[in-house]
Amino acid sequence: MISSFKSYLVEEEKTLYFVWGRMNPPTAGHEKLLDFLKAKAGNNPYRIYLTQSEDKNKNPIPFAQKIKFARKGFPQYARQIIMNKKLKTIFDAMSSFYNEGFKRVVIVAGEDRIREYDVTLNKYNGKKGRHGFYNFEKITVMSAGKRDPESKGVEGVSGTKLRSFAKNGDFSKFAQLMPKKLSNADAKQVFNAVRKG
Repeated sequence: MISSFKSYLVEEEKTLYFVWGRMNPPTAGHEKLLDFLKAKAGNNPYRIYLTQSEDKNKNPIPFAQKIKFARKGFPQYARQIIMNKKLKTIFDAMSSFYNEGFKRVVIVAGEDRIREYDVTLNKYNGKKGRHGFYNFEKITVMSAGKRDPESKGVEGVSGTKLRSFAKNGDFSKFAQLMPKKLSNADAKQVFNAVRKG
C-alpha cells in the first residue's frame, strides 16, 4: 500500500541527476554542461547546485549574486538552479537527496572531476559522518566531456580564463565567453562582480 502521494512520486522517479559546480562566473561552457545534464536525465528530475565558497582567486562572486547571474544566463534552467544555503558541501546535498527518497543519483561533471567524485562519493555511501547519512543503490559519475583549455570553442571556456580577462580589464574577450542569453549589460554586471571580488 502506498503510504502517501509524495512517496508515490519518488517511487516513480528514483534517479536524480545533478550538477555541482563553482560557475564563478557562469560561462558559455556551463551551458553545454547543463544541456548535457538535461538530455541525460530524460524523464528523471535534474538539479543544478552552485558552490557557496567565496574567495578572491577562484570564487570572486558571492553565492546569491552568482545564482542570480546563472538564472539570467540560463533562463531555460532557472527553476532547476537551486538556492539552498544549508547544502554547503556535496555531501550535504547527497544526504538531502537520500532523505527525499531518491534511490540512485547521477552526478554530471567535467572530465577532470570524474575520478575524485567517483572515489569520495562512493566511499561515504552507507557511512554516517558529519555530512549526515546517505545510502544509495547506485551512485553514477558521468562525464560531460573533456575540457580543452587550448580550444577556441566552448570546450576551451573556463572560469579561470574568464577571471583572468576580468582581472586584466578585457571586457570584449570576457563577454564573448558569457552565456548567449545574457545581454551586454548583464555581462558587464558579471564582469564588474568578478573584478570587485
